[in-house]
Amino acid sequence: MVVGSKNDLELAAGASEASELHSLVTHIADGEEWALSALYVRVADSLQRVARRIVGSRECAEEIVADVFIFVWQSALAFDPSRGTVRAWLHVATRHRAIDRRRSHRRHTLLNECYRDELAGDVPPFQDVTSVHLALSSLSPLRRQLLSMAFFDGLTHEEIARHCGLPLGTVKSHLRRALSAMRHFLEGPARAALTVYSP
Repeated sequence: MVVGSKNDLELAAGASEASELHSLVTHIADGEEWALSALYVRVADSLQRVARRIVGSRECAEEIVADVFIFVWQSALAFDPSRGTVRAWLHVATRHRAIDRRRSHRRHTLLNECYRDELAGDVPPFQDVTSVHLALSSLSPLRRQLLSMAFFDGLTHEEIARHCGLPLGTVKSHLRRALSAMRHFLEGPARAALTVYSP
């Protein structure tokens, strides 16, 4: 009797799992709710570990995984087994959502901690998109780029400094001054003039 090696057995087990998960996704695509529950039981713990390594919070990781399973229910038909396994598909979806959540948290942290002095007063709601674009255009190209990297790309000050090859203190100074300049632009005569003369 020939007994397969440990690697052979592991490969067989992996292929069996991949086939089973693919079958569950096929049933989910047919609208069968039991298959979604079965898939959750099989992979949720693994996905939560992936998310938690990125966001650091168990509660946040659980929310991300719940969002991933909503995505699975809505997009099961889009799964393409030729591009990878179900587990890999779910890990990628989880990682992308966790990174987005972390970037969103960083943006809030920047506002709450780094620019507290600039935002300490009562800041009016800037609902006029045109005025915001004008305020951005009043900044130097470097400061516009740094603001974009901080608030739209979700990078930390340290990451911006490394990316741009600038001292960390210089990055912080530019960002504080850029935000302060935008606030003054939007609160000051330029905004008043825009309100008066805009069609």
